[in-house]
Amino acid sequence: MNLKAATTARRTLVIYLILLSASVTIAQQGTGNRMSSTNLPFNDDTGKLQFAIISDVWGGRRPGVFEDAVEKLQLLQPQFVISVGDLTDGKTYDTAVIERQWQEFNADIKPLGMRFFYVPGNHDIGNPLMEQQWKKYVGPPYYHFVYKNVLFLCINTEDGGHGGIRDEQVNYFKKAIADNAGVRWTFLFMHRPVWQGRNEREEGFEKIEALLKGNNYTLFSGHHHTYVKMMKNGNKYFVLGSTGGGSDLRGEKFGEYDHLTIVTLTSGEPRIVNLKLQGIIKEDVVNDTTYSITQALIDQTWLHPVSLVSEHQQEKALTAEIKLDNPTDYPLKVTGQLCDKKQYLVTPCEINAIVEPHQTITQPITISKKDNSLVDLADLPFVDISLMGEYSYKNTSYSITANKRLLLSWKLVPLESNNTNPARQVYHGQDTSGMIAVVEPEQLDGRWYWSGPGDVFFRFKLIKDSKLIHLVVLVNDDQWINDPSKPRDLLFLYVEDSAGRQILLTISPGDGKITIEGKGSIGAKDIKTKRYFSDSILMMDITLPAVTLTKTDNSVRVNIGYRDQDNFPEKTSATLYWKPIWGSDDDYKNSGTFLLK
Repeated sequence: MNLKAATTARRTLVIYLILLSASVTIAQQGTGNRMSSTNLPFNDDTGKLQFAIISDVWGGRRPGVFEDAVEKLQLLQPQFVISVGDLTDGKTYDTAVIERQWQEFNADIKPLGMRFFYVPGNHDIGNPLMEQQWKKYVGPPYYHFVYKNVLFLCINTEDGGHGGIRDEQVNYFKKAIADNAGVRWTFLFMHRPVWQGRNEREEGFEKIEALLKGNNYTLFSGHHHTYVKMMKNGNKYFVLGSTGGGSDLRGEKFGEYDHLTIVTLTSGEPRIVNLKLQGIIKEDVVNDTTYSITQALIDQTWLHPVSLVSEHQQEKALTAEIKLDNPTDYPLKVTGQLCDKKQYLVTPCEINAIVEPHQTITQPITISKKDNSLVDLADLPFVDISLMGEYSYKNTSYSITANKRLLLSWKLVPLESNNTNPARQVYHGQDTSGMIAVVEPEQLDGRWYWSGPGDVFFRFKLIKDSKLIHLVVLVNDDQWINDPSKPRDLLFLYVEDSAGRQILLTISPGDGKITIEGKGSIGAKDIKTKRYFSDSILMMDITLPAVTLTKTDNSVRVNIGYRDQDNFPEKTSATLYWKPIWGSDDDYKNSGTFLLK
């Protein structure tokens, strides 16, 4: 063999050995076929654990989402599926409704080919009766199990149907933890994140948490429909997003998305990934650092249009303020246009500002008519303010447009009455002229539970005679709940006496019963009411002494709210307020002020 042939042979041998080292011969049923692969073993660890978690299904459920999740779980084939609560709508004391809701949910999960573990939420156990029904249709509301030498603790944060974790449940988990001290990992599942402390009372969970000191564990919760991962006591604590429950779906960067959580445990720590119904999301997409940024943008707490009450209904121009407040450790960029307001001119036209961390900027704005005529506040109750807030962190931009209203009003003038019975002209003649209609309340509590004016709205007017002030209220409600032994519809009337002391009158539409809170100079003997029901309308005339309410500047200040308690009596309801509650963060000077002639 010559030198050239020997060199070629050596090169051929080296190439063969390289190829051989990169492949493994795998016997396939004795055929001897060879496959190209790495030399790592198959991932068939007999101790491998892999399960899926679903988050909130109800609380503003969006049809089709959970059904889609069940289909994809069946494709993924985890070893089992577990929940963090709010599986049904709840909100009822009717056993037939509860039974139907559980039948519907169990029909939804019937396609699953693996075991499903139920964990209760506040929708599932909203009262003691619902807890009894849970035991009937589901099983114990709290329990534990061990699978592949892993301990699973399923906690009821609505213990007794009232919320919290009672000592009986704590003692149960104390024994479960002690009896399984040798497990390789512990997972906890609950609905309300009672571990957060600052925003939620711990309500007994701190006792269970103390029992786990020194253990390896991971905790999963739900309830808020907004995803976040945090570290506590050296362990991972999660609030999951939604699996069909109410969400604004502003994306994974803001923790608002529908997802399944997949947990895999072989050796070491669990591996956790969020499977968005359109893709896979890493576990720390929202974390301790970015949470403050995303929450500030979601809550729109950085934008504060300062509500204005003018002395007169018509003004040449209005001067108002917008406050830009940055609550985070990172600079906030604010941009947007204000001048596209049809016939109105807003100056400055463009906002382009940087708000430094934990700083506040006050931006004055002027509102006038483009044709130079007077601004009539009866035609301009508010100005919509839309500005973009943007943060940058590690080359990632976080931005959401905040939409708020700059509320504009003037010192209103009540109607004068020449009639000794002003209620008669309203109720008997169905005269609703001059009434203020609250179809867009300036404050709305429980927004998920109000579906708009078709659900409930109210109108009112102030009628003044020489000695009395009549507050005439008409409420349109599609369902009246008037049982005095349970949560029910209520009318709230806030008034200030002549010394500026606040009084709250709570009036039951069903029986006209009035309760009074506050230290003002109005008592039960000073108040008279007349009530009329006509179809779906409540008509009420509330009479108050004018001299007691009139201030030295000849003004009267009032506010009205209505709590709409639909379905069966429950903790959840919607309350509409004409003006923001006095003393709240959204309150503003002179809101609800009427100027007497």
